[in-house]
Amino acid sequence: MAQFLKVNAGPVASDGIETLIPISKIAGISSVTNAANVTTIVIKTDSTATSLYTIAVPGVTGAASQNTTSAMREKDATDALNAALAANPGGVVSTLNAVPAFYQVPVTGSGGSDGKGQSGRTVITTAATFAQYTTCIYTP
Repeated sequence: MAQFLKVNAGPVASDGIETLIPISKIAGISSVTNAANVTTIVIKTDSTATSLYTIAVPGVTGAASQNTTSAMREKDATDALNAALAANPGGVVSTLNAVPAFYQVPVTGSGGSDGKGQSGRTVITTAATFAQYTTCIYTP
């Protein structure tokens, strides 16, 4: 596990600041919620949960057209956080990567009983897009 978790966001949206969270100070994940098209991750840095990092990523919502729910989006954010915490063992910095905003969409009925197109390739009609973190606010 790395020494710091890097979040490509600061306290103000589009401020160009990267926040480094000391991984050794993380006491737990207080919550991961998705509401009003914004996923919020709250990391507590002490056992009383008074010191918190609140990370927001807008543009991530459950979409009926993609058969997704807010719970699935919360899982995407949790998976990204867990991957970042486990990455770069012995290193200094591990980056919290973006979460999917919209999943890729394969063409329907593109041939074959396996759902794949010609030559075993899956044809994608819409590429996946990823939402970027806008704020990472520390509350002492």
